[in-house]
Amino acid sequence: MSDAPKLSDTLRGRKVPHIGHLNGDELREVIDLAEWMRDNRYDDAFVDLLRGRIMGLVMVYESTRTRMGFEAGMAQLGGSVAYLPESSLQLARGETMADTALALDPMIDVFVGRLWKQEDMDQVAEIVHCPVINACTPRDHTTHVIGELMTAKGHCGKLDGINLVYTGMARGIVHSFVRCCPPLGVNFTAALPPSYEIDPDIWAEGKALAEKAGTRMEVNHDLKDAVKDADYIQQATLIRSMLAGEQSPEEKLVTVPEWTVTEEVLAAAPDHCAYSHSGPAHRGICATDAVMDGPRSLIPQEARNAVFSKKALLALTVR
Repeated sequence: MSDAPKLSDTLRGRKVPHIGHLNGDELREVIDLAEWMRDNRYDDAFVDLLRGRIMGLVMVYESTRTRMGFEAGMAQLGGSVAYLPESSLQLARGETMADTALALDPMIDVFVGRLWKQEDMDQVAEIVHCPVINACTPRDHTTHVIGELMTAKGHCGKLDGINLVYTGMARGIVHSFVRCCPPLGVNFTAALPPSYEIDPDIWAEGKALAEKAGTRMEVNHDLKDAVKDADYIQQATLIRSMLAGEQSPEEKLVTVPEWTVTEEVLAAAPDHCAYSHSGPAHRGICATDAVMDGPRSLIPQEARNAVFSKKALLALTVR
């Protein structure tokens, strides 16, 4: 085990309603700490860091990886979690998110939300006094994307200068990549069905950041062409109704076989290119078994990294 890093106060008490609230240096700080925590899992340096601290984990829809990642990370830091699904809250009976947050504010030390609307997350960040962390909205998935970047870095040995290709829904994960890839020096391609559109305001923000950083950012509607120079392929759920039950008009226009990652798609990428999926992956739709279970797949590593990205951001913001 290596010596525990000294935690800076840069992010202490900070609210992160979306990943754009973290600059390049701050993202690197979270990633570096998360890597140390992962590689020194049983070091007791931070085991009591958040003793007595309580997380309010508000989830308006369920998740496996996000919920367990935050609960595991908080427990490993000595804190506790109040898991608050929408059905257990007055939200289910008509209370506003703002009033729920105001009620929780004096009882918790960090608000972690998986919410239907980014506007609700932004409002919560404005009215509560404790740190706020986005645990997924339609326009962000902060800690999960940090975990995905950890996996890409582990494969490529760096982030600066790599070519990362995302394919899947135009939802939270792709929006986080658009905002955080330029400050980290990552060239980003969104390989999307023509009916899927990235939020235009976030795309404009990302393009401006990429121009400033000297990185490439583009959308490609041809999956095989998009991966031809890829160092890393990151996939998310392709059809939203399979994840959340609501069918969007856009997904009805997707020709699924054209967007399924197959061995043929991987063959169009360089030999060193790796693949991962943020989950849940619907086999045969998102990707084939041969890809998901194949030698280029880093799905298990990504699931592990997603725990420590959450743990690191909690450590830096909540203590």
